[in-house]
Amino acid sequence: MESKQLNLTLQKNQGILKNIAFKFTKDPEEIEELVQETMVRSIKYLDKFFNNPKLVAWLYVIMKNVYINHYRRNQKQVQYENYQSVGYKDEGCSEPFTQNAVEGKFVMNDIQIALKKLPTDYYDLFMRYMDGYKYRELADEFDMPEGTIKTRIHHTRKFLQKQLSVYKKRMSA
Repeated sequence: MESKQLNLTLQKNQGILKNIAFKFTKDPEEIEELVQETMVRSIKYLDKFFNNPKLVAWLYVIMKNVYINHYRRNQKQVQYENYQSVGYKDEGCSEPFTQNAVEGKFVMNDIQIALKKLPTDYYDLFMRYMDGYKYRELADEFDMPEGTIKTRIHHTRKFLQKQLSVYKKRMSA
């Protein structure tokens, strides 16, 4: 099919699609979005349906699926936002809520200070572990037995827990 014929076919059916979209939603922006998304998805397979009497029915099915997918996505977003706002209210916050970035900077600063207190070989090993390397990979890289790697990481965790215990006490209070 030529692009000129394709363009004419899409323009011819655009008005019909707007009427169909109006049954799904009354919002003019959503109607335009639905029609546009339907057109984009239909272009992929329009050659099969060109000059087919069931073209409008096929476009309707595409539009319905686009609308359902969009609706489901929005429902999940609303549920997540409601869940988040309930969590904030449980913490005694009123909306709008902004996180305290300064507190996060203090925590990160304390973590960095605690990490710098580690011996260099423990620090390097632990940072590689935090980057996602497995015990076996670390054992090969540092030329140590895997058990030694596990023990050093365990000791590093315990050391960091002790250094940052003030935050654990604050979280349990």
